[in-house]
Amino acid sequence: MIFPSPYEVLLSFVSIIRSDIFLSAVFNTVKTIFLSFAIAFIPALALGILSKLVPVVYIVMDGISAIARSIPTVAIILMALLLLPVSLTPLVICFFVVFPVLYTNIAEGLVSVDGRLLEMAKSYRIKKRKIITDIYIPSLRPFLAAGIRSSLGLSFKIIVTAEVFNFVNSSTIGAQMYMHKIQIDIAGIIAWTIIVVILSLLVDFALKKLFERSEIRW
Repeated sequence: MIFPSPYEVLLSFVSIIRSDIFLSAVFNTVKTIFLSFAIAFIPALALGILSKLVPVVYIVMDGISAIARSIPTVAIILMALLLLPVSLTPLVICFFVVFPVLYTNIAEGLVSVDGRLLEMAKSYRIKKRKIITDIYIPSLRPFLAAGIRSSLGLSFKIIVTAEVFNFVNSSTIGAQMYMHKIQIDIAGIIAWTIIVVILSLLVDFALKKLFERSEIRW
């Protein structure tokens, strides 16, 4: 009785794209996604490099990231809503979910560098800059690519979920999905879900092509 047909979903999809709120909702959500990703990526990269240089940091951070990955996302969302200003909750929630994924990939990529290559480079007295560009970066690239693609995919889901709980701005995808939920408009929810999936796939495709081109240049 209430589950929509594909035709109803299509009509809702077209209606959403034509609406005045569509572009602003997509822009605000995507902006938050990339901002939260950047906030998580910078410390993840710094701590990943530090973990390679200081083994104790690697041991400590490995335990911290394992704990962070095991915390239920809904618990992070609820605590953030209770303890933080509503405008910051999507960023903080996404950070705590995305950071462990990014850090683990970066740290494991650096730790897995072949020690024999490093010993050979030292034996031939190769400059540190060449060691970084010719050994570390090629070894890190596949881990970094996997981490970034996985993290951005997670960011889309986490940010939209946080926007549903955090109704501070109606011009977001999550807020629009919440509005359709209030109206018991399942077709609208499915239509917005399709839009999120399309956006996530486009970003993933662009990243895949970007890493392929960078690999060819290297």
